[in-house]
Amino acid sequence: MAAPRKPSWLQQVLMEQREALLALAALILFSILLALAQYVQLDRRFSQDLQTNARIVADTAAAAVLFDNAEDAREILAALRSSEDIQQALLLDKARLVLAAYTRSRDEGVGLFFQWAGVDRVRVPVVAGGEEVGELLLHASRVRLWQDLARFVGTSLALLVSALGLAWLASRELRARMRDAARRMQYLALHDALTDLPNRESLRLALEDAAELARDRGQPSALLFIDLDNFKQINDDHGHAAGDQVLRAVAQRLRELLRPGDLAARLAGDEFALLLRSPVDVALATRTAARLVQCLAQPVEDVLGESLRVRVSVGVALLPLHASGAEEAMQLADSAMYQAKRQGKDGYQLFTQELGESLRARHRLELDLSEALRHGDLQLAYQPLFDVQGRIQAFEGLARWRHAQRGAVSPAEFVPVAEAGGLIDEMGLCLLQTLARDRQHWLSQGQVCPPVALNLSSRQCRRPQQRERFLATLEILGLGPEAVEFELTEGALFEDLGSEESMVSLLQKRGYVLAIDDFGTGYSSLSYLRRLRCRKLKIDRVFVNEVARHRDAQTLVGAIAGVAHAMHMQVVAEGVENEADHDCLAALGCDLLQGFGLSRPLTPQQALALLRLQQAGERARVQAQQAWYETPPPA
Repeated sequence: MAAPRKPSWLQQVLMEQREALLALAALILFSILLALAQYVQLDRRFSQDLQTNARIVADTAAAAVLFDNAEDAREILAALRSSEDIQQALLLDKARLVLAAYTRSRDEGVGLFFQWAGVDRVRVPVVAGGEEVGELLLHASRVRLWQDLARFVGTSLALLVSALGLAWLASRELRARMRDAARRMQYLALHDALTDLPNRESLRLALEDAAELARDRGQPSALLFIDLDNFKQINDDHGHAAGDQVLRAVAQRLRELLRPGDLAARLAGDEFALLLRSPVDVALATRTAARLVQCLAQPVEDVLGESLRVRVSVGVALLPLHASGAEEAMQLADSAMYQAKRQGKDGYQLFTQELGESLRARHRLELDLSEALRHGDLQLAYQPLFDVQGRIQAFEGLARWRHAQRGAVSPAEFVPVAEAGGLIDEMGLCLLQTLARDRQHWLSQGQVCPPVALNLSSRQCRRPQQRERFLATLEILGLGPEAVEFELTEGALFEDLGSEESMVSLLQKRGYVLAIDDFGTGYSSLSYLRRLRCRKLKIDRVFVNEVARHRDAQTLVGAIAGVAHAMHMQVVAEGVENEADHDCLAALGCDLLQGFGLSRPLTPQQALALLRLQQAGERARVQAQQAWYETPPPA
């Protein structure tokens, strides 16, 4: 990207004095309009005065014209000498012959200004006894009119300039503050307010320059993407003040690692980046990444003096070795960073060809998923939740996708792609439509439908437009609290729980049941339970599997159930596989049970058949080899 051309001195003066020049232009325009208005008024008054004087002279000279007395007529016209405007007067008799004339001496009315000022001419009849006996012609100079106008404009300009000068002096401090504010706004547009590091836009501009240098001159650059692995936990456990302190400390450590010409930036939240400009190679980039992991791992002291350990994942991509443009470099470094997270976090990963192929495969999967959402190809499988007597109390709706070429695609594969690719909104709305269609079919068969719980991702609800669209879809489809519930994954925290406009608050106000899913695998914060105030808590299968054989697991499940009941929450045990665990969990206080030992996820038609069996009096029982509702195979 070429450097912007430096403005000329004239352009710079115009930019710096823009306000003064605008004020001056406004003053000139206002003065012109004021002068025009005054000119019209003076011109009308001048014409009226001239007409009045002419009538007076004509009335006075009527007798002289009637009796053809030239001497009296000349004396009457000579009196016009006292009027400086009158340059010439002619008194004509009835035959329109000159009876008397008056002309101002040449030295009284000579000059370029008099010639430029112009002359007004007036004709008035001379009347005696109601009969016209002659005519008076007057030629008057307009010099006085222009002199009056010049005095008016000069006085007005003096007053306006004085007022403008006083206002300019009085507003000097205000203008200085406004200029400072403008400079600050321009600075903030390219910098992060908390850490004072360049922001994402600054990085993008610098990266475009680096990509151009790498492409045109062969000067390589390296981009390092940095993500704080445990920042959300620090925020939740120690508060936002401690989180801000960590971000500032990370920013300062990044500055200390910079070489001249390098750039550190804060992208968003807990994401940072480092741009290493030429000279740089793979060895230097990976050494810098290793130093980053080591340096940032040093404890940070929070505002209360407590030491906080930060863990980071770093992704590295080089231009032009891996990427040819700025956007591509950011994508590849981001992919490498997520690979570092998948490998256990607290480390770094250089972008590789294998990662590139994985990224391309992920992109193809994203395109296929987008196409599937457009055509409504995603389905729901329904896994029942039973009470301890074996009666269905609810279903969990699980997204399923069968692709024409790929076959059945696992939710563990396509849901993260939907979240990362911005398709999670459409997927959520598509599943709502699927649920509404399946429920309508069940109702048309005369079957009472229990509520169906769907997973709700925090990425579906971050923006007001997302929340409004989601709630509007619920209303349009007729999916009220009796029809659908929502499960919030404990690991995917909702950051705006305190706001009345958060999705959690909006759903709870409308009466929807919310459940915390996979409890125990995320942050397991009691304050999180208190803030969410959900109606159900689902204990993750890691605590449920073979709980009957492990006393410590029983202690944990019993404690979780006790806390949940104290907070008026139903307890759901996930992953029930055998009868011993089923009975143990019921004894520990679990209200609802779910798992393959009771029922695997069902198609809509299978779910309908199961509901009919329940209506006929059948109750669920644990069978490890074959579902209780299936006909036994022939011997």
